[in-house]
Amino acid sequence: MAAAPGTWHLPDGRWGRFLRSLLDGRLAYFSLFVIVHAVLACTTAGMTGLDFVELALICAPQGVLALHRTMSTATLTVSSAALVLAAALGITALPTDGSPPGYEAWQLGAITISLLGFALIRRYLAAWLSLLAIATIAVCWSVFTGQGWVPGVALVDRHVGTLLVGTVFAWSLARATATFTAYQALERRTRAQERAASARAGARRAAAEAVLEQAGPMLHAIAEGHPLTDADRRELLVIEGALRDQIRAPNLAKPPLLEAIADARRRGVNVLLLDEVDGPAHPRMHEQAAVWLAERVAASHGERFVGRVRSADGGLAVSAVTGSVSDSTTIPALATRSTVPAGAGDVGVPS
Repeated sequence: MAAAPGTWHLPDGRWGRFLRSLLDGRLAYFSLFVIVHAVLACTTAGMTGLDFVELALICAPQGVLALHRTMSTATLTVSSAALVLAAALGITALPTDGSPPGYEAWQLGAITISLLGFALIRRYLAAWLSLLAIATIAVCWSVFTGQGWVPGVALVDRHVGTLLVGTVFAWSLARATATFTAYQALERRTRAQERAASARAGARRAAAEAVLEQAGPMLHAIAEGHPLTDADRRELLVIEGALRDQIRAPNLAKPPLLEAIADARRRGVNVLLLDEVDGPAHPRMHEQAAVWLAERVAASHGERFVGRVRSADGGLAVSAVTGSVSDSTTIPALATRSTVPAGAGDVGVPS
């Protein structure tokens, strides 16, 4: 689809994804992460081959987190193993003379940032298991090098606090997001229900007004005290029945059926029209049902006629009962052409 003149769109493909990542900050954040920790690795004790390996092991999971914001279980497992391995390489290269490591332990801070990313994508268990493995390595290293367990704990204690705060924040953020999403869905459903109720009320009001408009002259005559003839009384019964039909079966209140019912009531037939369809149905299906019922009403000469429409396997089941004679048909939900047979049988309706 061609873009409108004067508008600019990002290209598709890999280049477009790169530009989108850059514009929404993800690529910029990842680039800054790499630069900062590369500088730390270079300025502590000089850049070595081991530093390159550690930087690669740390930056790969961070790249997945920053650019994709999600991880499969396999990717998460590999990423956790890479971070633990990077921590092990960095910890075992620290001095063992008891002096504070300072920025020489830059790997642990970088790894904690990635573990916070695990928490933000709701992979809490992986984050804490990774940190537990790193803490175990740190304590074992400090004990085996004759320093005791305190230096090992000192290496990771601040990172435990950082991850704890980050986990609580990530959990609270996830709960708030879920609550907001549920509220949005509820609000959309409420608005849809209100619109549907308003539309139904409007349709009923319009139908009632149409019937009352027909009854206007008769009501004026009654109000002015004019005597009513038998024909007038029959017409009042016709108007009353039409009002009931508009309320009980508004979807069937089509001109062919309304006219046929009005003629039948003038003949003295008591007509009852029922729409028992569950949920919305295609308007064409109701139109076909109205046409079918109109033919049966026009042919009725008994004292009572009952026309009923209800749901049946996605379509409509239509029945007509006149005295002891009954007739029925089915209007399928899916059909390609519309045919209304003169006798009983199925009625095809366009889908």
